[in-house]
Amino acid sequence: MALLVFLPFACSEDSPKNETREDFCGRWGAAVCNDDVVSACQAANGDACRLSQERFCLDLVPSTGFASDRADTCIAAVKSAYSDADLTADELNTVLRLDAPCDQLVRGARAAGESCMSRLDCNGPDGYQCLFKAGDVNGKCEIPAVVQPGRDCTSDNALCSDGFYCDGRNCIEGGMPGDSCMRDDQCTDGYCGTNNVCVAGLALDADCTRDVECASGLCYRFSAAERVCTDRVRLSRTDPICENAR
Repeated sequence: MALLVFLPFACSEDSPKNETREDFCGRWGAAVCNDDVVSACQAANGDACRLSQERFCLDLVPSTGFASDRADTCIAAVKSAYSDADLTADELNTVLRLDAPCDQLVRGARAAGESCMSRLDCNGPDGYQCLFKAGDVNGKCEIPAVVQPGRDCTSDNALCSDGFYCDGRNCIEGGMPGDSCMRDDQCTDGYCGTNNVCVAGLALDADCTRDVECASGLCYRFSAAERVCTDRVRLSRTDPICENAR
């Protein structure tokens, strides 16, 4: 007579099938609010932190087009970012702006080739980005095709390799500090200043208004009157990011 052995199902942190945006944001809150974050931000307790982060997540993630099949990768990145209550510039961009890998969470309503204003308008899970051509106010939802230096970049999906930009016909090398420019992408090192000259990226702790101005890639708001270039943020009671963790 065969012996039947019943084994318990293994627990998993993976998202359930067809997870809702609300369920996802519940997991987001749990991923953020470890003991170190609760202590650093001086939240009343873990539940208060989680509820605050759930609300923040619901404001951050669009209400339509949520791609539940890409949720686990994002949650893992959020959990890792907050694991030591010390976030790098890349981690801050992930948790505050849905940068990679959380940029795959939204299937935007715009179809391939249609006009867009941001990547959230496009189908991120299928690889579409909002690509802009020089001088255009609106971009187009396209799957980027990286174009090598000197090659034709006139197609809608063309994206020049790092350090190069499209002059309207071909990918050419960006300018160095002191070279003339009209747009930020025309400068290999730094950004295009107000006098149409490439300016080197600003050092840490320099006053800034835009991410592109900083060598670190992050212009962070430490208060209503203070925005400075930084490459990491160690959570504390007075830090703005803790406003959504208590």
